[in-house]
Amino acid sequence: MRAFVTGGSGFVGSHLIEQLIRRGDSVRALARPSSDHAFLKSLGADIFIGDIENAESLREACRDCDVCYHAAARVDMVGSEEDFRRTTIDGTRALMLAAAASGVKRFVHVSSCGAYHPKLYTTGAPINEDTPMSEPPKWFMYGRAKYLAERIVMEECPSSMEWVIVRLGYVFGPRNRTLREYVEPAMRDSMMSLVGSAKNPMAMVYVDDVAEAIAKAGIVANAAGMALIAAGTEHVTQRQYFDALADGFGMPRVRRKTPYWIAYFFGWLGEFLFKSGVRATSIRRASVALTGLPQRIDASKTQRLLNWTPKVTFDDGMARAFAWYRAEAERTSG
Repeated sequence: MRAFVTGGSGFVGSHLIEQLIRRGDSVRALARPSSDHAFLKSLGADIFIGDIENAESLREACRDCDVCYHAAARVDMVGSEEDFRRTTIDGTRALMLAAAASGVKRFVHVSSCGAYHPKLYTTGAPINEDTPMSEPPKWFMYGRAKYLAERIVMEECPSSMEWVIVRLGYVFGPRNRTLREYVEPAMRDSMMSLVGSAKNPMAMVYVDDVAEAIAKAGIVANAAGMALIAAGTEHVTQRQYFDALADGFGMPRVRRKTPYWIAYFFGWLGEFLFKSGVRATSIRRASVALTGLPQRIDASKTQRLLNWTPKVTFDDGMARAFAWYRAEAERTSG
């Protein structure tokens, strides 16, 4: 199988490339001219220099490939509507059309459970692959952009090419640089607070398990035309997650609690006060919703369809994540 992967230098994309090469696929990875792609080369990927926002280069990038795995997107809590549209929405359309024009047989779009409207998490009912969706609010720009990109795939994909959407749960594991850039500074500056009771479940799923599900979505025949979910099955609460982060960073556990509605208010206020940096990422209604709402996800349909199940436990996965994190910190500081 010849695979083309976008977002390969990112967290999920790099693990996906590892998974595909381990399976025996040949992989071509899209990389921006300014990015460091030495690691992808070390995995055995063929590097194609280009940009998801440059439609002209995409058709050549997809040439002779059987399947396109689209993992590139703007993954952030801040940014203008135009920023998200240009990368996540317009970039998805451009790549999808280029892939079809180049003869790609299947387009696997990597999405997120953030594409579900936050109100769905408050009903008490589990969310599954068949849960009706509506467009997330404008204050949740990441989720809204993911939702709109999905609509493009579903409604505009040329009939000559199959499509599959894989919505990811709360992904954790090695190479998640968000830990160092945003989470650790926020915790060290005592900016973190538990939201609500902190007993709400979070759909934690280890990155290698996610990569396996995405890779399978590219080859399982019955997955064509399906929106799938790759989320964990282990019950992990918000408190357990923050306790594991504090233990991994070697700092006191977060004890302060903020009622959801107060955290939501300060998130709204933070959108006016902070436009960039750690505070801008932490103090957002989107961050409050992702942290404080109960993520009851039922991905059993996907598990049956792909013959896939998450294998790595939360404790084991967090240990692996922080082993990488410490090694990376030593490498970059030295």
